[in-house]
Amino acid sequence: MSPECLGASALRYRQRGAAMLLLLLSLIALSATLMVSALGLNASLSVYEREARQILEQSKRAILVYLSSADLESTGRRLGEFRLFPDLPIATGGGADTSEPIYDGLAEVLGCATRTWLPGAALTPVSTAGASARCFGRLPWRDLGLSLPSADIDETSGLVPWLIVSPNLASSIACLRDLNPLMAASNYSGYACPSAVPYPWISVVDERGNLLSDRVAFALILPGPALSGQVRSNTAPPSAYLDRVSIDASCPLPCVPGLYDNAAYTHADGTPTVLIRSTPSGRATERIGYYGNAYEFNDRLIYVTVDEYLAVMESRARREVLTRLRNYRSSHGYFPYASAFNTVQGDCVIGLRFGHLPTLAGTCLPGQELVMPGWFTDAGWQRYFVYSSSARCVLLNNACNAPGLSVGAQNNINALILGPAAAITSAPFAAAKSAAQTPLIGVSTSASPADYLDSVENAAGLADVFETTVSQPPPANDRLDIVE
Repeated sequence: MSPECLGASALRYRQRGAAMLLLLLSLIALSATLMVSALGLNASLSVYEREARQILEQSKRAILVYLSSADLESTGRRLGEFRLFPDLPIATGGGADTSEPIYDGLAEVLGCATRTWLPGAALTPVSTAGASARCFGRLPWRDLGLSLPSADIDETSGLVPWLIVSPNLASSIACLRDLNPLMAASNYSGYACPSAVPYPWISVVDERGNLLSDRVAFALILPGPALSGQVRSNTAPPSAYLDRVSIDASCPLPCVPGLYDNAAYTHADGTPTVLIRSTPSGRATERIGYYGNAYEFNDRLIYVTVDEYLAVMESRARREVLTRLRNYRSSHGYFPYASAFNTVQGDCVIGLRFGHLPTLAGTCLPGQELVMPGWFTDAGWQRYFVYSSSARCVLLNNACNAPGLSVGAQNNINALILGPAAAITSAPFAAAKSAAQTPLIGVSTSASPADYLDSVENAAGLADVFETTVSQPPPANDRLDIVE
């Protein structure tokens, strides 16, 4: 090959190499641009997710504080009872102010919706609505004193959470007598008033329809920006804010195909409200093949289970019991006798030192009962806590010295209480019974200590000897507190 040809060939190779290098550099630059864009999108999404989580957690805490402390004395509300009914656009004149019918950030005062409710219609007390009661609406953030980003009564962008509550928590004492952990062992078996659990608990499923919990007391949903077809206003129905997902039959197992709608409330009476906690639309490509239609979803959801809710309420009730018993000892010089395990109202039984709290005089002298507030007794807490007093620190022997009750190495205890927590209803069972505990039989309480207490020693209550609940082996879940 001539020198001229060799030179031309080398030039072509250099040009081709330069072109390849230019293309490679362009691809690197494009990849870097896409990466930066993706990082920016993810960072933006992450910031939104953090803000959404903060709003939801703040709202959850505010609700639990309200349920366990705020206005109990002044309103006659039972501990744990929802009277902070979710905010809805209801009939004019039916709310706490004159701004109806709009979402106004204030709790409704008459009750909840029903399965046939429409915006602008009246609400109904849960006890009147019966099986058709549906408690949902926007969070009454003004009543809770919450400061939400850009929230006002005309806010329609989705910055105010929605609140979905099991009607069990809004039921009257006539329908649900024991609003305390005694109810946790009972399952819904059809609407009845009264009953241990008049309504089904809320269910929450994941992005493939798999059950996360069917024991949800209340849930909070923060809507995202409006999706296609959602026309929002301060009188719009829930479907203008809350989303739904159609899960396709071809989704990867485990999977439960079907339509899941966070705005739905017209389902048949006696069936639970089912909510979905799914993937935001911005990450839908991660779930291609899961969904039966164009995927649009941006609800953020958190929930509180029955057990979590009851644990918070028990903590509040326990503090009240300890305070009242110590005040009783201070004023009387000794501790009260107990009421029987199958008590209905807490009638004191003279000479009985192991049982429930004695909130009525019964066979004891007038003034010997333990006076508890209405919010406590109306929720049945006197039937929940187990109480024991020393034979040397009661009316007929008020020396209040050792030997008293024994707990472990201590033998100078004058009084103690036990919180049984949720009954153990499946294997492995509590040692005290070796079978399912049934503290509630219908709406009546059991006469057997083993239906409340887990250890053999504590359930026996013999010789005034008790076992500490610190580091107790599972599944035992009792809690013992020394009063004095």
